[in-house]
Amino acid sequence: MGDSGNTRLGAPELASNEVLRAVAAGTATLAQGAHGDGVRALQEALGAIGEAMKADGSFGPKTHAAIVALQGGEGLPQTGVVDAATIAALDRRLGARRAQPLEEAMARAAGLSPEEVAALGRKATAVQASAAASRHDQGYFTDAKGLPRVVPGAAPDPDSPPPSVDSVGDRPTTTAAGALAADRSARLDEVRRALRGDARALAALDRLLAAGRLHAGALLPNLATMAGVQRDGRLVLEGGIDPHLVLAQTIRHVDNPLRVKQGARHGTCGAGTMEYVLLRADPAEFTRLLDGITREAGEVTLRSGRVLRMPRNAVQRDASGRIDIDRLFQSALMNHATLMSWIFDYDNPEDNDSFWAALGGDSRVPLGNFTSLFQDIMGGSYTSVSALLRSGASVAEDVAGALGRGEKVPVLLKWEGGYHWVAAEKIERGADGAPVSVILRNPGGSDSCQGVPPRVPLPEACGRFRMKYADLAAHIHGATIRG
Repeated sequence: MGDSGNTRLGAPELASNEVLRAVAAGTATLAQGAHGDGVRALQEALGAIGEAMKADGSFGPKTHAAIVALQGGEGLPQTGVVDAATIAALDRRLGARRAQPLEEAMARAAGLSPEEVAALGRKATAVQASAAASRHDQGYFTDAKGLPRVVPGAAPDPDSPPPSVDSVGDRPTTTAAGALAADRSARLDEVRRALRGDARALAALDRLLAAGRLHAGALLPNLATMAGVQRDGRLVLEGGIDPHLVLAQTIRHVDNPLRVKQGARHGTCGAGTMEYVLLRADPAEFTRLLDGITREAGEVTLRSGRVLRMPRNAVQRDASGRIDIDRLFQSALMNHATLMSWIFDYDNPEDNDSFWAALGGDSRVPLGNFTSLFQDIMGGSYTSVSALLRSGASVAEDVAGALGRGEKVPVLLKWEGGYHWVAAEKIERGADGAPVSVILRNPGGSDSCQGVPPRVPLPEACGRFRMKYADLAAHIHGATIRG
């Protein structure tokens, strides 16, 4: 573990003493029974790493025991003799005690307050210096690859299904839209540069361009604004989220909304459905909102004038299987739409889709809350229709009418003994014009199509399924309808 030839001691308690420099060089040792300034400096150093002892210059049983403990914690032979390897280990411990944690230094550089820096230091993922051996101490391992990752890696982010697959048939077709106007071409170049060579995001951007989706409207300006504005420093400090990744994931979502996923073991089906419908209906607005909540202020004004805020505990990656922008955006929606959002802030780490999580404001979005926030985001007028007040057939009829007008409708279904938000996308009618079946999407991003309600998967999967219209009428609990 130590380097017997290392004389470059970093700790001044050690480097300033001639005897300890000789120990570090491998030309001397200290053991029980020794006396003098070298022993006193050794004892002071042991005290600095948390050992309770008096620096009296006499190498007695307490000093011996402290050295044995240090050697054991560092994986060295527990001889009680201070040699070059032992003094190097002590030097590392002193350096770890004194060094400012990397997260804290970066946080201060990013302008966080002392209270925010202190909160960062209390997080379980931060590597903390300790007087005792810890599995977080690099010296504890003979193989540094055994160290735990401070920040979890990003969730897998494939193109699944490929962007060209869309059985609903509402993907914009490729058009010969001609060249971009000069000002738009310059903005497109800004976006390209900000993507830093991300091949999949650049390919998605090219598809948006070829389809004519960047030639007019707010989508390209909003993407360029996102590309040119600095992201909240905490995204990279606490979540390992590089700023270009937010832009890249946004472009790929706009190109292929089927990428949206609800968090596994999280009660975010309503938020996932709202995100998916917004991407289908108004991707430029989705881009603007995501840009706002990932800036330093962490908030954005909705079309209604209300403010959407992202809870800070949503920044750290989790085991939900969502990519970063899904977690961030869904957490912001949940912060405003859960049953107890008027009392509690949404706590993404505590959301386990349980009754108690819902009671604490950390899970599930009821129908009325969903409609209120959906109206704030989409603009215009929306209303809740519920099978508690009307028949399921009547509610299904309203959904079918909205689908016939080309809308995407958030629907709350009775699902495996509970309730689950999904997006209704298309009504299929028979030769007589009567509705026969409905195509919907599960925000989970996948669906085995087992159990209640009865349904069958579509070829591209990714949560898409077909349901008989009669089954929709039998299992619908509510919906959010324009008007």
